[in-house]
Amino acid sequence: MKYLLLALLALGLTPAIQAQPESAYYGLAVGKFDYDEKDFLGNSFVADTTSSYRLMVGYQFMEHLGVEGGYGKTGTIRDTATVSAFPSPGTVNLNISYEFRMLTVRLLGVLPFDNGISLLGGLGYTDMKGKLHFTDGVNSVSGSETTNEPGYYVGAQYDWDRVAVRIGYEKFDFDGDIEVSETMLTFFYKL
Repeated sequence: MKYLLLALLALGLTPAIQAQPESAYYGLAVGKFDYDEKDFLGNSFVADTTSSYRLMVGYQFMEHLGVEGGYGKTGTIRDTATVSAFPSPGTVNLNISYEFRMLTVRLLGVLPFDNGISLLGGLGYTDMKGKLHFTDGVNSVSGSETTNEPGYYVGAQYDWDRVAVRIGYEKFDFDGDIEVSETMLTFFYKL
């Protein structure tokens, strides 16, 4: 958090050209994807952090309102879990891996300042398709899962004439005991 505040302070001291009120743009987001799934007792069943990327497109309709879309993918989430071997007595150690593809649309509110910095907040909807793989070293099971989740987005952006850089955080609203978030650094080119 302190690095974000230092970056914002440094950007605030730099002279900038204000963003155009209406503009189309596209970009690339790279970041980290945090996944934490709890079991029925509230303990972490699968928890890992991996890399992620998204290709983004957007259009800012007005100075304070825009819409964005993106397609991206995560790296592989890996963890091990010990589960009961019901109906047999004992436990089994599972190696678990997940990988997600994401298609996102987001409505974005923009609060621009004269020095080129903008604060952003948004509501989104993400279609996630996950590949799942479980193995105990002998047996393995693979499958896929599709989920559609709302997301809440906050960010800060710095604009130059034709390019912009943004740091953002998105929290996905999964039902149950799954916590998923993504922190991204995005580079945009304005058309």
